[in-house]
Amino acid sequence: MASIVVVDDEADVGDAIRRVLEHSGFEVRAVNDAEAGLRAIEERPPDIVVTDVIMPRMNGLELVKILRTRFPRVRVIAISGGGSLGIQTYKPDAISTHAYLAAVREVGAQEILTKPFDMDELLAAVRRQLPN
Repeated sequence: MASIVVVDDEADVGDAIRRVLEHSGFEVRAVNDAEAGLRAIEERPPDIVVTDVIMPRMNGLELVKILRTRFPRVRVIAISGGGSLGIQTYKPDAISTHAYLAAVREVGAQEILTKPFDMDELLAAVRRQLPN
């Protein structure tokens, strides 16, 4: 059974993702911030990390950079709100969500999903990232 860590600062979103993935047969640990996600990953590295990218304190871009360095085999699916919303709440310079997601892909996320997304789309992304 593949293991997944879900990192999303919106507890209801993380919980919904966790329930769908568990219902599909995956072992899932869900946490509400990147620091807790990193601790969970260090404790027991998963096959896949599903992470929001726009979060307070450590954001998803920073988390993906750490994962690529310390856990290069862990697959990353990055999720975030869509459109051209500024992220000045979490970054000193407001950039578009599109540009931020491009940066996340550049540092090593294998998949990018934009909220709102269909859970079938998430499951398809997870299945594409499963180890053979």
